[in-house]
Formats: sequence, structure tokens, C-alpha cells
Amino acid sequence: MALVADTFAEPTRAFLRDLPPGTRRYIVDVGCGPGFTSALLCEAFPDGFVTALDASEAMVADARTRVGVPNAFFVVADVTAPLRLPAHLVFGRMLLGHLADPSDSLANWSAALLSAGVLACEEPVRYRSDIELFEQYEQAVTAVVAAQGATLWAGPALDDDPPACVRVVDRVVEHAVAAARAAAMFWRNAMTWGGEPAMIDELRALEASGSDDTVMWEIRQTAWVKQ
Repeated sequence: MALVADTFAEPTRAFLRDLPPGTRRYIVDVGCGPGFTSALLCEAFPDGFVTALDASEAMVADARTRVGVPNAFFVVADVTAPLRLPAHLVFGRMLLGHLADPSDSLANWSAALLSAGVLACEEPVRYRSDIELFEQYEQAVTAVVAAQGATLWAGPALDDDPPACVRVVDRVVEHAVAAARAAAMFWRNAMTWGGEPAMIDELRALEASGSDDTVMWEIRQTAWVKQ
């Protein structure tokens, strides 16, 4: 997960910089995983207090060891439930595709916002590549994710506006990733769900090749302000 977090850190930094100005004292990081997004929030808003939530006890235990989160408090919690604390900013990255009812979750998160608070989410739209191996991987991982009741490309989950919120940012940014790095992420992911050994071997070989081809990710970044 560290490799994935590092790969997509810069688009998130840019998104956080471009949020509308306002108070960022109380921040909630929903679906924090092992704390990499929480570290980015602490970096962007050093005077804020980050409460980071994840349903996985193992992820939260890992997050509590994360360097760079001096003002973060990690909690095992159901991120789809109504939040129990008010917030100036609620942030979620690559999370909605894993939730049964994204619109309901967005409504719960927005309900916790203080006046003029911001709800900000990032979700993948797709990636573009001419590498046939990556198309094979995408077909395999899409099926695995769907079997778990989730969605690989969750950009459309940001189409609906939460109650009492006004959309202030809605953009799709392109993020180029070296093919070798993409292969490194893909084979590790495939190992976790028992992907085809031949595909994994090919992905590992592509990583080792140091290919300078690129994969272009499209990431949707959306933010709302509470009225």
C-alpha cells in the first residue's frame, strides 16, 4: 500500500491545495487505511487535528505507527455511519467504490460539516494504456472487485450532491505513472487475491524491465461546501 500511496500522493497534494479557503481545525479522514492520507492531511493543514477512521483494526494499528501524523487520532469505525463529531473538512480517497451506498455515505459525512465546511473526495475514473498486459489485469481485477460488491472505477459515485452542499470543485486530472511502477502495484495486488501466476510473472518482468512507457490515470476530484 505504501507504493500505491506514494504513486498518487502528488494529485492529492494538489487537490488539498486547491480547496476553497476556510478553517481547517477539525478534519476527518474517512477510510484512512494505514494512514498515508492522514499524513498528507497533516502536511497540508499542520494546525489541524485529524481524526482518521477505518473499519479495519489491522489498518488502524498500522496507521498508529505512521511517521508524519503528529496531530492524528486513529479510530476503528464504520465509515458509512453518521459521524459523531463536527468537522471543518471531511476527506475520502478511493473509498466510495467499496461502499454499498455511496450517496448515503456522502450524506452522512456532509451532515457532520460545520457551516462552510468542506467535503472532498477523490475517485479513479479509468487509466489509459496501450499495454495489452494491463488490459488483461484490468479485466481480472474488475471481476474480483465486483465479486466483493465493489466498483473499480468509482468516479461516477461523485455525480450526486449531498444535502445542503454546493459543488465548488469538480475536475478530472490526468496523472502519468511509469509502466514499471504500475506493474509493481498490479502484481502485488494480484498476489493478494490469487491472480493467475502467469500474469503475475509477466507483471513482475515488466517492473524489472524499467520500461519508460507510461500509464495515464484519470482521477476525479470533487469538493462541496456546506451551506
